[in-house]
Amino acid sequence: DAGQGLLNQGNIMHALSLVAASLSLASALQIEPTPAVKPLLKLRGGLGGIDAGQVVTIVQGISAANAGVMSLAPKKAGEMYGVALTKWTEFFAQWSGIIMFGQVLTAYLHAGGMALPEALAWGFLPSCVASVQDFLNDRMVGEMGMGEAAKYAPPLVNLALTLGAFGKVPNLAPELAAKAAAVWMAANGLFGYFSTAAWLEGWGGKGLSAVESGMGKLMASTMCGGAVYIAASAFRGKTALECFGAMMGMYALTSLDGLYLSKTTEAMGVDPPKVLFWAAIQAFTAAAVFL
Repeated sequence: DAGQGLLNQGNIMHALSLVAASLSLASALQIEPTPAVKPLLKLRGGLGGIDAGQVVTIVQGISAANAGVMSLAPKKAGEMYGVALTKWTEFFAQWSGIIMFGQVLTAYLHAGGMALPEALAWGFLPSCVASVQDFLNDRMVGEMGMGEAAKYAPPLVNLALTLGAFGKVPNLAPELAAKAAAVWMAANGLFGYFSTAAWLEGWGGKGLSAVESGMGKLMASTMCGGAVYIAASAFRGKTALECFGAMMGMYALTSLDGLYLSKTTEAMGVDPPKVLFWAAIQAFTAAAVFL
């Protein structure tokens, strides 16, 4: 109806605003110090004399450990954060971990001098393995009750993007494959984040609880994070350090949104200090990179 149309339009405008803000975060946060402050920053090495590279390395290690637990032991991750365990929360926790681990791997390789497309391809490999495993075990349809499209789309998309980023798809430049990955992840992630119920229903997830929907929103946010990292490099020409800082800045926004705006954290029954811990790490990392 007309009311629903206006609501959807509002969601779309909200989503587009976040995309624009996220993709330009690397530029927006690069504040030029005043002449009086420049000498001080030069002597101290930036924000409080902090080495942004070291901060990023430490945060990557922490993030990789957290993502590893979520992907390899999603039930344990749910217990750690106080999330009620169901097949849906376990599924979303595992896939959120897989995606985030791939992002850390990409960022690590990219920072080491590897070109973004190749680093991205290596980062996609965990998703490729997991999606093929889900396909072979008929997890999407047989276990989760999703539609037939959910059985084939994940492995096909992941394999196509990975091969494209490796330069193994004829007539598709790796750089173009990276841009396609950014667009794909942004489209899915933003839809899932701002219209979680509709996004889940599209895959066959109907009648989910607030906890299950909240975990689905978490997975959508990881897709947005990947899109921001890729786009910062592929579309904006930012360094690996700046890409990671922009991604962490976006994650800080979603963490704070869950706590204070959308109240997703409260609806899920997650203890707020646990989310604040990650929000602080994410915001500090972005500040260390850009300020």
